[in-house]
Amino acid sequence: MGIHYGTHLAPDQANIDCRGIAARDTLLGLRAVRGEMLLLHCPSVTLTRPIRLLHPRFPVYVVPREGGQFMVGATMLESDDPGPITLRSASELMSAVFALHPGFAEAAIVEMGSGLRPAFADNVPRLTHAGGRWHLNGLYRHGFLTAPALAKQLAGEIALAPQGAAFAH
Repeated sequence: MGIHYGTHLAPDQANIDCRGIAARDTLLGLRAVRGEMLLLHCPSVTLTRPIRLLHPRFPVYVVPREGGQFMVGATMLESDDPGPITLRSASELMSAVFALHPGFAEAAIVEMGSGLRPAFADNVPRLTHAGGRWHLNGLYRHGFLTAPALAKQLAGEIALAPQGAAFAH
């Protein structure tokens, strides 16, 4: 089994398109939803599982990582703007994580970032097959949780059992 980027495949090989928002030229109805996040370093706070908070504007999650780091996300803005995180979003994310645990007041901001999430109108991921290509897209803000199950479903759908099956990006 191999992974080949930008190559043409024989008809019996699996061609899988999971390009995210870059596939909107191919997948009708795929739209961008902007998400912004913080990466914090705060060894004084100990969380062992992801936490989801309800926020007036968007649900906030805090994901513990190794070395006392925490990813805090994420906004949901109907926008194609890939620019940097806004002051409003950064302030709201910081306020939410501080409300969760006051120890975050002394957290170091390691990174602030933004990106565009692929989503369909119903915010439900889609696995489709068209033109000899499998499309897995529209994971919206649920990729962290749903990607493993969707990959397993895709593997089952295309019966990847034969050795030598190749994947293309």
